[in-house]
Amino acid sequence: MSNFSDVMDYLGLSQDEAASVLNTSAEEIVRWRNTNEAPPLHIWQSLVQMLDDVRRSAEEAAKSADLDHLEASDLNKVTLAMPSQMSSDLAGPKRAATALAVATLARVFV
Repeated sequence: MSNFSDVMDYLGLSQDEAASVLNTSAEEIVRWRNTNEAPPLHIWQSLVQMLDDVRRSAEEAAKSADLDHLEASDLNKVTLAMPSQMSSDLAGPKRAATALAVATLARVFV
């Protein structure tokens, strides 16, 4: 496995989704995931943008929670409004942002 593969897993992207959003072929995605061959710089830059979008979305979603009425038992069912930059059809990045937002909210109880 490669670091590229780890990023794809973190973002929850299938090889077809990754190929589509990164404007490359599924074969390239498979090769970068399974070998030490690194993708070109523009691919890494696109991934950095996606990771930044996930982080920003998580921060905004956590800020929108009602902390005054939040209890630890609510963390598993809290509904978070995701900002518009995460409005794509990709479920993986939304799940990553939700996980980060819930982790941020859980820190209230630590």
